[in-house]
Amino acid sequence: MDETRKPARKPRTATAAKPVAKAAPTKAAAANTPAKPAAKVSRPAATPAVAKPAPAALSAAQREHMVRTAAYFRAERRGFEPGNEWDDWLAAEAEVGSLPAQNGTPKPRKTPARKPAGT
Repeated sequence: MDETRKPARKPRTATAAKPVAKAAPTKAAAANTPAKPAAKVSRPAATPAVAKPAPAALSAAQREHMVRTAAYFRAERRGFEPGNEWDDWLAAEAEVGSLPAQNGTPKPRKTPARKPAGT
């Protein structure tokens, strides 16, 4: 039963005296003080719109990692059947190469050709 007993507390050591907080001013004292004028809030000048820098090109290691990952997911989608590894890799390289971060500028989306009206 001695094992379940809590150990006795150590006596506290003397600490430095805490500073006493100042009492809040009474209503009468607050009424006698002159009101301070409100400080003017200055707003910063409008900043001109700055064009965002183009995304940095991928390093060779980052690009290879992305190609490797994309090729893995392509192989997974087809059930890891052997014989199409190069097709997966080449398709993944084309996919990663078409990403905007790879060449620094976004590629425009291709829209299907529209047929002229009335035909």
